[in-house]
Amino acid sequence: MLLKKRHLEPSLHLLIWITGLFIALYNINNIGFLKRGMDIYSLAVVIGTFFNIVLFYFVSLYLIPKFNAKGLRRELIFYLIIVTIVLSIGESLIDYFLMPSIYSSEEEPLIAQFIVILVFHIFILALALSYGLTKEWIKKEKKQQSLKAEKLSAELNYLKAQVNPHFLFNMMNIAFASATKNGDEYTANIIEMISSQLRYMLYESNFEKVSVQKEIDHINSYIKIQKLRISDDMPVKINYQTNGDFSSNSVAPLLLIPFIENAFKHGLHYNAETNINILISCQNHQLKLMVSNPVSVNKNNVNNSSSGIGLENVKKRLDLIYPNKHKLQIKEQKEKYSISLNLMLN
Repeated sequence: MLLKKRHLEPSLHLLIWITGLFIALYNINNIGFLKRGMDIYSLAVVIGTFFNIVLFYFVSLYLIPKFNAKGLRRELIFYLIIVTIVLSIGESLIDYFLMPSIYSSEEEPLIAQFIVILVFHIFILALALSYGLTKEWIKKEKKQQSLKAEKLSAELNYLKAQVNPHFLFNMMNIAFASATKNGDEYTANIIEMISSQLRYMLYESNFEKVSVQKEIDHINSYIKIQKLRISDDMPVKINYQTNGDFSSNSVAPLLLIPFIENAFKHGLHYNAETNINILISCQNHQLKLMVSNPVSVNKNNVNNSSSGIGLENVKKRLDLIYPNKHKLQIKEQKEKYSISLNLMLN
């Protein structure tokens, strides 16, 4: 079935051209000042058909995909005019210098032949434009549908990676430890922070874009929760800075948090000096994120499956939502892991 579909369109085109050729051969005796039998004029018809085929497919399969898809309308119009005139002149010269000796009793003026051929080529050009633009529109629609499907799949996979039992278990452990140590009021604040995290992931993620400030608030809450795991006697330092215009810019939700989660998951050491650095800035509609953390000494024994899923999904989301508008650099050195993300928001 796939093979038949692949050959259906070329077969239909071949049938149309052959039909047009036979119709032209049948009616050739009504063209020009003829002096011989109809069978001798097949050469002129075949040459004319060849020029028509070249014009049709060069325009529909080469010029339109090359220029129209990139929005270069002026360049497209320029080349359409040039190609149509050049092919019309070429066919006119062949008709003028070669064909009279074969089938015409009188020479027709070159300009008259050129005008007739040009008018017919304009008709072929109109058909080529209709076919080529329709073909490009169908291709664009299929691509958009495919991108939507990939985006939806990436979003679902991302949410599955975020809302998982491991995450909830860790958060509940923090709440439980706090409850036994500090009492209900303190615990209520922690549970509220956890609830806001889950609320953001479950509800704000339904929107294509959210305010950058909301994303920052979500990150702030997450870092506050992580700091609760660190006591004063631990050699852990978290350098977290934000600056810029966050309220008037929007971004796809849950796009930054995977990189920060990754820093805490693999860079937080309780028995060794640890520096986790996070910088987020937004200036002139350009969002920058820089995160660095030490490489875990037990890296080979750490299960990286959930972390790998989160980072891979966020890379797919960047490619789908911000194509050619982002730059992501990930550097993994012997003792340091760092990421740098530059994102053009508008």
